[in-house]
Amino acid sequence: MSIPPKIWLYRLTHINNLADILQNGLVVATSPNANPHFTQIGDNALIKYRKDLDAPHPPGGKLSDYIPFYLGPRSPMLYQIATGFEGVKQFPQEEIVYLITSLDTIKSYKLSYFFTDGHARSLTSAKFTDDKDFAILDWDTIYATYWKSDDTDLRRKEKKQAELLVKNHVPLSCIEYIAVFNNGAKQNVLNLLQATAVNIQVRVSAQQLYYDHL
Repeated sequence: MSIPPKIWLYRLTHINNLADILQNGLVVATSPNANPHFTQIGDNALIKYRKDLDAPHPPGGKLSDYIPFYLGPRSPMLYQIATGFEGVKQFPQEEIVYLITSLDTIKSYKLSYFFTDGHARSLTSAKFTDDKDFAILDWDTIYATYWKSDDTDLRRKEKKQAELLVKNHVPLSCIEYIAVFNNGAKQNVLNLLQATAVNIQVRVSAQQLYYDHL
């Protein structure tokens, strides 16, 4: 698979965080606008480990200075969250929402970013700042439904988690749509959007973006 005609960017968060995001956009934990009641999802040990890793210079700084997006849907992290695999705190998928933007939108806002060919915390993942290097990424694996590493590709799981990381802040206006697991989750998001007078499209995307057969 070659570079997709449009590079979508996928950010997972708990629905509890959405009201704050609708007010402040996506911000890093050190921002004065950071949500003090943020509901953390994923592997806390990895989240803590990532924060002190260096980003390429430019844009510079640490990974904790960036908002990470996956380059593909249905990440291993979502599987861990949905199943409680490897001790990760379990949440129902209907409580997990996708905030979806695209490379074109990030560039139109002139935001600083870099991207990786695997999980950003992995020492075997390469970091890139030149868009021509998107051609290096394994897009077949990034969009694969099955991503378990084996003897044919020892980095398959890592490559599935390729990321684009945006420095400091992603304005709410960058979010092109919100994806959810089912109609119940959609109604909860619509209620939040109505309460905050924000207009963003909401799509039910269980088969495209979630693990719908767990």
